Amino acid sequence: MPESPFLEEARSLVATVVVDDVSDADPEEDLRDWGLDSIRLVGLLADLRAEGVVIELEELAGEPTLQGLAGALERARP
Repeated sequence: MPESPFLEEARSLVATVVVDDVSDADPEEDLRDWGLDSIRLVGLLADLRAEGVVIELEELAGEPTLQGLAGALERARP
């Protein structure tokens, strides 16, 4: 089954800020295990904010997964 557009976008966004290849990451896997630390996460959220997509750090801090980011992206889209 193909990924949702938001999950694809989440995977693509995370791939730009971590060194590890997240193409095979399970959507429910903790992205900290893939190299997404708090500094990278803040940078990713700042880049999104510059594009007009506002996601608060607290929204992802409790669920740092591709699925969590995909859900946040879906809720934050204007």
